[in-house]
Amino acid sequence: MKRYTMVLFVLLVALVSLCFTGTIVVNAASKITVIMPRHEMDLIGIWEKQTKEFEAKTGTQVEFIQMSWDEVADKVLTDLAAGGNSYDVIEFDNGWVAKFAATGWVSPLNDIADKQYVNSLLPGLVSTFTRNGKLLGIPWNNDTRFFFYNKTLLQKAGFNTPPRTWAEVVTQAKALKKAGICEYPIAEYWNQEWALANSVAFYLYSYGGNYFNNKGQITINKSPSLDAITFMVDMIKKEKLVNPSSTTLSQEAAADLFYRGSSAFFFQGPPSTFSYANDPKKSKVVGQIEVAPWLPGKTASLQTTLTLPEAFSIPKGSKNRELAWKYIQFMISKEKDKDRAMQIGSLPLFKDLYKDDQLLKKYPYWKQFGQQSLVAKPLPLVEWYDELVQKTIVSVQQALLGTRTPKAATDDIADFLNGKVVDGKKLSK
Repeated sequence: MKRYTMVLFVLLVALVSLCFTGTIVVNAASKITVIMPRHEMDLIGIWEKQTKEFEAKTGTQVEFIQMSWDEVADKVLTDLAAGGNSYDVIEFDNGWVAKFAATGWVSPLNDIADKQYVNSLLPGLVSTFTRNGKLLGIPWNNDTRFFFYNKTLLQKAGFNTPPRTWAEVVTQAKALKKAGICEYPIAEYWNQEWALANSVAFYLYSYGGNYFNNKGQITINKSPSLDAITFMVDMIKKEKLVNPSSTTLSQEAAADLFYRGSSAFFFQGPPSTFSYANDPKKSKVVGQIEVAPWLPGKTASLQTTLTLPEAFSIPKGSKNRELAWKYIQFMISKEKDKDRAMQIGSLPLFKDLYKDDQLLKKYPYWKQFGQQSLVAKPLPLVEWYDELVQKTIVSVQQALLGTRTPKAATDDIADFLNGKVVDGKKLSK
């Protein structure tokens, strides 16, 4: 009798709640907390809007926290380091992969992420957040770099297609210089700051090189890595095809020279480059810029670009792993990805969307973005990447300024790498 009375009482409370609020009170277990940075292109609050759609569809309450990247990083890293469980879905930056893998702070997703779903995403994004076969995050922000060129300038020099190899870059740049079209056809962001390390990684990859190989052998001071650094130095010191001010230029300053028509190539431009180049308020080259369908490399088969994405991950301490995954699946679905692309122009995460007729009608140049995205690679995924950046930008810029040889500069980096640990292996020369 008491049990029957209790059941009636619970039903009555639910009915009263429904009458006064229009919804049944959600159990605490149906609530998750999500923390992420604001997307730079989201000026209309689309992530919040889509989160509310998830709430309406599933009945799950979402405490949705959006802050600046620095604020999110501070809160997430502090909570994880303390062993906390404040969040169920967190920001997972590409620079944190090695640290998160080593600490075990996040829950691998292999057991709940369907292979077909994972394979439908851009491979470069997925590989960035995969460590030793463990999928640690699902990308939510595609920050890939692309090769742009000034079609008008190239045509004036007699070229109808952009270069596929570095040898072709040199040939076209020399023709532009000889014809007086561009004094310096290339402007790079080689100031002694973080972006220089990004540029170094791009050139290394485009030569088939890297700082070290998967056997733990240091390769930065050997061919083909040494060849890549030597090529950078030769372009600015010997061939004089790279603007000499590049050693003081930021990425924004190098882009500005491209928008003025002072340079003909921008090898690693952010996705917004095309829009800025066609804005009369910001650019003198409106209608002249194209996105290449490929990237230059030592050979045509070595084309590579950098990807600097962000992902969602589920902390080990989350008590709502299943609901957290449902949120990720909903938000990182082809439908919602396309919706964001249409409304705010954020780059798609799914391969098929680069062939979507509706998107290509609005952004025809995304076809080339999709082609370049297929060969995207992340920066070196090591816990001590900050230290590597500092050593790299100092040593490489000394070579670019001519105060050290490329071999001496890369030997210096190799000395720094010697004994560093990657995936439990000590690097050796």
